[in-house]
Amino acid sequence: MQRWRPEQWSELMLILMLLLVAVLQSASGQAPHSNNNSTIVKSRHFQTNNNCQRRLFWHIPAKETCPAEILPLRGTVYILYDVNISEGFNLRRDVYIRMAVFVRRLRRRKRFQNVRLVLPPWPRLYHWHSHGLAQNDLLWRNFFDLASLRRYAPVLDYDEFVAEYRMFGMPAPPYVHVSQVFRLTHYEIMMEQGVFRDKYERVTVPDPNGQRTDACNEKSISGGPLLQQRLLRYGRYHCVRFQGSAGLLERMLREAIAEDTAGVDDADDMRVYAVLSAETVLHDNWGDEHFWMARRSMRFAQTLNQVAADFRLLSLSTTDTSAGVQRPAMWELERPKRDARGGDYLCAHLRRGDFVKSRESTTPTLKAAAQQIKQLLRAFNLSTVFVASDATPYELLELKELFYRMEALPLLIN
Repeated sequence: MQRWRPEQWSELMLILMLLLVAVLQSASGQAPHSNNNSTIVKSRHFQTNNNCQRRLFWHIPAKETCPAEILPLRGTVYILYDVNISEGFNLRRDVYIRMAVFVRRLRRRKRFQNVRLVLPPWPRLYHWHSHGLAQNDLLWRNFFDLASLRRYAPVLDYDEFVAEYRMFGMPAPPYVHVSQVFRLTHYEIMMEQGVFRDKYERVTVPDPNGQRTDACNEKSISGGPLLQQRLLRYGRYHCVRFQGSAGLLERMLREAIAEDTAGVDDADDMRVYAVLSAETVLHDNWGDEHFWMARRSMRFAQTLNQVAADFRLLSLSTTDTSAGVQRPAMWELERPKRDARGGDYLCAHLRRGDFVKSRESTTPTLKAAAQQIKQLLRAFNLSTVFVASDATPYELLELKELFYRMEALPLLIN
């Protein structure tokens, strides 16, 4: 029988010690030591929620270390955003187009191939005057066809985002942790020697008590009420002067990812960032092909389309067939076409409310509006007008009275 020599025993012990160190490091999730003194130490929150950690001393395929439902989400970057609380429906649609075009193009970059745009819940808007309706924290699916949106950009409704986020093994509420929040503001001086340049910078403006007194106050909802969501918590909050198109956001996000990355072991971790006052961001290329693709993808929800179709049939005796409207089921199949006839009625958008106070010099009086409507009815030989307005009930009664005095024809007011 062959005997072990002393030098062989030492080699065996060395191998066993190396294996023991490897197992201990793998179990504790520790990253290899770094000689770089500037290494950022990650919070325990992220260390305990990475279900796809790389092994240090041997390579095991990711599919053997990640749950099946998590594997496709490795390296995901979630971008949350919100809009100034005072902005209306139409501008919020336009901000979505800016962000959707940006995210679609961002997917071409290696680190952002699995990026998601999270749609902010709708707050009660200034122009919504209905009573007895739930008008806070409304999901986008109440207004738009999400399947249509997703055929252009990778978007998630807010509840879908929370459900997907929980798949990473997050504990009880708060479920969502946003690593960094960026509250965008405008530069006080936008033109430098007559030239507009894309730029951004982080700023800090505390008062003597250490609290922000400017528009970047963390407790303010002027940049959007996103941070008020009960399942959401955030880490660092930055006030950012921002001037430029959506493409500039990529630089800001790459800087944030670099700050949150300690080394190669967490380089592909899931990240969550939020951008407030996203209306500050400009279009990359307003009116180009992608602008119109994103806009066309914003098909209204089928329930709203049905409500509109019922209303047109009941109140205006009009259908798509009678109006000559031919719209393909998919926006990708739309082609330039201008042969729709329309219905036998006139539509008038009459802004009152805030316009009467803020734009008094350019807002027509009710009498002037009634006169314009009457002229158009006669010009097109029409007998019905549909008025969409935020006017008060008293103003609407006054408008009807003006029509009667002018011997105008029936008035339908929404």
